[in-house]
Amino acid sequence: MRVLFLTREYPPFVVGGVATHTYSLVRAMRSLGVECHVLSFGDPGRSSDGVTFIAPRSSIICRSGCPTSLDTLIPADIARFTRIANELVRSGSYDVVHVEEPYVGGLVRADCKVTTIHDTSYGELASIAASPSGFKDFERAAFYIGMGFAMEYASIATSRVVITPAPHVRDEVVSKYRLGRDRVVVVMNGVDPGNRYLGVSREEAKESLGVDPGKVLVFTSGQHVARKRLDVFLQAIKVLKAMGTLRGVEVRLGGDGPLRPYLEALAARLGIGRDVKFLGWLSRDELELHYRASDIFVISSDYEAGPIAMLEAMVAGAAVVSTNIPGFPSLARNGVEALLVPPRDPVALARAIARLVNDEGFRESLGRRGRPFAYRFTWGRVAERTLRIYRVAMGS
Repeated sequence: MRVLFLTREYPPFVVGGVATHTYSLVRAMRSLGVECHVLSFGDPGRSSDGVTFIAPRSSIICRSGCPTSLDTLIPADIARFTRIANELVRSGSYDVVHVEEPYVGGLVRADCKVTTIHDTSYGELASIAASPSGFKDFERAAFYIGMGFAMEYASIATSRVVITPAPHVRDEVVSKYRLGRDRVVVVMNGVDPGNRYLGVSREEAKESLGVDPGKVLVFTSGQHVARKRLDVFLQAIKVLKAMGTLRGVEVRLGGDGPLRPYLEALAARLGIGRDVKFLGWLSRDELELHYRASDIFVISSDYEAGPIAMLEAMVAGAAVVSTNIPGFPSLARNGVEALLVPPRDPVALARAIARLVNDEGFRESLGRRGRPFAYRFTWGRVAERTLRIYRVAMGS
C-alpha cells in the first residue's frame, strides 16, 4: 500500500502537535510495511526519498513574531501546495491520500482521501472568544471564520472517511458540518514510550537543565495560542506565590506562538515575571529532558483533541495536573493517574499544584500510576487502527 500524507508541518519544521502526530504515525505505518510519502512546508534542502518539503513564502509555519505582510501570502502558499499535491496524486499511484492538515489539503482531489480533523475551527473560535489575549487572537479568528472553515469543510466533503482523535471532536464534525456519523471514526492519539532520558534520574536531568535538584520543577509547554489558556496557568502561579508555595519551586514555560508577547507582559503585570522562566521553542531532545526533569507537568487548556504532551509527561514519570476536558484527561481517574481541575479556574489549578508540591509521596505515586495509563496508547495501535480504516475506505 502507498500512502501520501499532506501536512503543513513536519519535523524538523514543527509548529504544533500535528507534526508530532504525522511523524509518529508515518514511522509506525512504515514499520507495518506501508510505503509512506509526506508533503509539507519546510526547507527543500531537507527533502528525502520519503519527504518532500516546499519552501514557504508566507508565515504558514512561522511560530511567532511574523510580520502581518507575510500572513497575507498564506493563500498563495496553500494554492502552490494544492497544485504540487494534485500533481503527486496524478503521478504517484497512491492508494490513499491522508490529509493531516485540512487547511492545506482541502482542495486536493483523490479517489481515496482520508482526512484527520485534530480540532475544529468551531472549537478554536470558542476558545478565542473566551480568552482575553488580544489582537493576535482576532487574527486567528479571522482565519478560522474564513479560509480555515472553508478548507476544513472542503477536505471533509471530499473524503471517504474522517478521523478525529476524540469523541467530542467527532461530535463537532457531525453537528457543525452535517456529516453522517458513519463517515467519522475516532482514533485516539498515541505516545512514543521511548523517552531517551528514562535511564537518567530526575535529579540528573535537573542538573543538566541548570535546575537545583532540591527544587520542585513545575513545567508546562505548548503553542502559545488561546485554547492552551496559558494565561490561567500564569494566574495560578500568582496564587501559588501569594500562598507562599513558590519557595523551593522552579516554574518553566516552554513553547512559542502568537501570544508569547501577551503572556510575558501578563507575567510582569501579575508580579511573577521573575518566577516563571519562558523557554521559547524546545527541540525534541530538550522537551524530553524537561519531561524527565519535571516533578509536575501542567495542562491548563480549555480545548484539546487529545493532548499528546500529557502522555509524554506521564511516560517520563511526571505527576500531571490537567484541566478536566474531553480526551485523555477525561479518561484519567482523578487522584489516581492525574489531578483534574475545572477549566479556566486558576485557584483550583493552584491548589492542585500546591498539593503536589507539599506532598512528595503523593506526587511520586501519581507519577508512577500515570505511566501505565500512558502505555495504553501507542502509535503502533494508532497505525493498526488507521490501516484498517484505509482498507475500508479503499473498498467503499
